[in-house]
Amino acid sequence: MKIFLILPAVALLLLSACGNSSEEPPATTQQAKVELSQTEKDSVISIGKEIAQHSFKILGGNLKKAMAEGGIDHAVNYCNANASHLMDSLGTHYSANIKRTSNKLRNPKNTSTTAEKMVINNYLNGTKKGPVVDILPNGNKIFYAAIKMKPLCVSCHGTVDETVSKKNYQNISNLYPNDKAIGYKEGDFRGIWSIELKK
Repeated sequence: MKIFLILPAVALLLLSACGNSSEEPPATTQQAKVELSQTEKDSVISIGKEIAQHSFKILGGNLKKAMAEGGIDHAVNYCNANASHLMDSLGTHYSANIKRTSNKLRNPKNTSTTAEKMVINNYLNGTKKGPVVDILPNGNKIFYAAIKMKPLCVSCHGTVDETVSKKNYQNISNLYPNDKAIGYKEGDFRGIWSIELKK
């Protein structure tokens, strides 16, 4: 008989414990965000800048060559077919994930993460100007930096019927049906580099 009295009490105890499982743990047990020292930040910025500059040099150089060989349409087709592979190859070389993303996408493969959207918004509203460094939940360090429109870029990202011909933009639209990356001027904020440095 005593066993039957004890079992309901145990069940109630277990249920009450389950009910509390959805509550947040006390602040003392929450994991603190890891902060990087200034020396670590400076190191990430130095490496991030090197990767971004090298990546732009390689991509820009190949696009210039493609333009010289066959004009804007040829360059757009080249970029569509090869830009991701170039970033992957450079990423392997540097042991990093190299990404370009924006609030106005051309390629949906470059969709921003929540963290990247926050960084983009901070650049857009002027609360950030220089590089941003952070540490990800997986322990990897990440470098963000603004991408500004260069003279070469307005040929494909400028204003249609001004710096981008209607014919060229038709080709762009065929390759990227949901393109939003248009209407820029030289010097405009285009998006960000997001470079994750692997351990």
